[in-house]
Amino acid sequence: MPLSDEDILHFLTPQVRDHGGQAEMEGGLWPIFVVAMNDARGNEIARELLAGAGISHESGESADDRWMLYYVTTERLPDALFWLEDLSRFVSGEVRPVHSLHQQLIDEVCESPAPHRAARRLAEAHERSEVSAGLISKPATVRAFLDRLHRVEPLYFSAFQMLLSHHLFDLLVLQRRLIAEDLVLKNEIVGHGRSQEPFLQIRQDAAREIHGSLLRYEVIKANVPWKNGVLANPYADYMQLVTEGKSIVVLMDGATTRLARADYLRAIRMTRRKLYAGEAFSSFNTQVPWITGEMAAPFRFIRQRIDSRSELSTMDSLYMLERAVEN
Repeated sequence: MPLSDEDILHFLTPQVRDHGGQAEMEGGLWPIFVVAMNDARGNEIARELLAGAGISHESGESADDRWMLYYVTTERLPDALFWLEDLSRFVSGEVRPVHSLHQQLIDEVCESPAPHRAARRLAEAHERSEVSAGLISKPATVRAFLDRLHRVEPLYFSAFQMLLSHHLFDLLVLQRRLIAEDLVLKNEIVGHGRSQEPFLQIRQDAAREIHGSLLRYEVIKANVPWKNGVLANPYADYMQLVTEGKSIVVLMDGATTRLARADYLRAIRMTRRKLYAGEAFSSFNTQVPWITGEMAAPFRFIRQRIDSRSELSTMDSLYMLERAVEN
């Protein structure tokens, strides 16, 4: 019987919670799935999922013959854990985790002496739709990126702006990690006359562009004193979305409508899941079977916002629309 997303999620949720490579067995082996021997369907799902994972694994009965254990070695554990998280997010339509190759490039931008090269590779990955908006979202990492700006390296300023222009920083995290000294730094760099040194001109131009992007993406506001944590969610402003409690207030068909936040998020994640499966956004409408009655109005609003932001990819828009309802 083919596996549905519901089958996979129903199986994965307790497995990831209770097992999922959390406890080591004797001999450096880590159970990924633990399924009762008499659970034929559960064992079928475990075998089918692992067959498609591309991860070297073994299986065997527990000492008391009650359980079938599906396990990996310590060497394979990181790959197995990433696969589990990625699969869970894939079938639920959530944003997928950062692949190790892209994480390595993020680290290179933040730490290497040639940050612009890694930044260009991330920008190119974004242009190929291999990554989407908000790729850099860990608060400590975002703050580390901001800290390196204070070393006033011209090429790093250009690298930072490249990532910002490709929406690869999570703007909500970026806003919350900004401090007044970051903006003072910009003023110090561009406040003097234009340098005659070409290398320093790169830094001045990039600093102006970074400031312009922060204004354009609503991370900061013109003529509003900076107070960290006071400004509204930048994604809500950028995507023109208003929330009130658990509702989203929208204008549709000339009338103000309130959408339930839960239905709105469900519509975003179902849309993303279908995109993961390779379906075209242009084929989606309120008549497709997976759009329930509760999701119809939220989907219409989401489509309206995506269509109004033609400069963004659909995945980028979905990320921003989802983050726009975060407090």
